Amino acid sequence: MTRTRSLRLAAAALTAAAALTLTACGSDDGSGARTSGKAETSDLEETDQGGLQDGRSGADGRYGQNEAAKVGKDGKAACTSDTVKVEARAVPSPVNHLLLVATNTSKAPCVAHGFPFLRFDADQATAGVVEESRPRSAVTLAPGKPAYAAVLAASADGSGGNARKARKLAVSFQGADGGGSVGGQIPVALPGGTLAVDDSARVTYWQDAPAPALKW
Repeated sequence: MTRTRSLRLAAAALTAAAALTLTACGSDDGSGARTSGKAETSDLEETDQGGLQDGRSGADGRYGQNEAAKVGKDGKAACTSDTVKVEARAVPSPVNHLLLVATNTSKAPCVAHGFPFLRFDADQATAGVVEESRPRSAVTLAPGKPAYAAVLAASADGSGGNARKARKLAVSFQGADGGGSVGGQIPVALPGGTLAVDDSARVTYWQDAPAPALKW
């Protein structure tokens, strides 16, 4: 082999090695251009950071909405299953009525927004509401203080339809935005163990005294 040919082979080998090194250090971005390994790492870090940021801020809206629902514009927390206990009391009149009493068991005031969501047994839908009972403002419960709501369990003339004996009652509270419930459901024992209900069952808004609730 001549000296000239040996030099040519050595140069070709060096060129091939250099090309392989460049290929290993870069990647194709789809446009035919090469990007450096450092740039790729930076892009991945930015993507990961963005994903974490979205998760913390509630990108899907559920976390933010739920937290916002717990505190009203006045800064007072909504009453929830964590801060309130609920009991059901039998009343002599009106007929087919039940009185719910929600007592704040926490050390801070909470607001009973709107009306309670009621579910009897395994009903898919909550009971309706007596719109005429809406108070001028939501009831604020100081520690140890109650709010009241009346349950119109069944129509007096039997026209409600699907009359039945309910054995379980679950109550949950509305959030400050009025869009849905906050906190968990509170199981409430029924006086006597059962309650005659039908599809006309409704509940009043929370009131600051029994009389405004039972007038409906």
